Amino acid sequence: MSAVEHALGQLNQSLADFIQLLEEEAVALAARDAERLGALLPRRNEIHQALAGRWMELARLAGTDEPEGLADMRKRLFADGPVSPDWRKLEELAQVSDRLNHINGRLIEEQMRRTQAAMQVLQNSLASRGVYGADGKVADFMNLNRRIDSA
Repeated sequence: MSAVEHALGQLNQSLADFIQLLEEEAVALAARDAERLGALLPRRNEIHQALAGRWMELARLAGTDEPEGLADMRKRLFADGPVSPDWRKLEELAQVSDRLNHINGRLIEEQMRRTQAAMQVLQNSLASRGVYGADGKVADFMNLNRRIDSA
């Protein structure tokens, strides 16, 4: 096994790990599970670092310190012949991860939209000097006739 084949295998494994993370992230986003999302962040950072390191190792083997993307790397590695099966797998995994990342981005945008709408309701409620009581109903915040022991 050549150094390039080995580097491609490691990069493919890291990309497969990233895809699995994106799938878990999508489930957590769809379930609106902030705790689970928070728990995924350290793993996301770890996988990003592994991906970056393995991509740069492949770039070094291709003769560059500044790779310009898959197309550039493909030309550098396989200019004289057909691409390897590991390279084809890399391209497929990259497409899958891009699609999942896009889906997760849309899920995040939707959650942000819902959160902003909820915040607007709360801000409007605060602006009208109403505060929610223990029963969930809006209480009159500025009721001056209220006794202190009834608060």
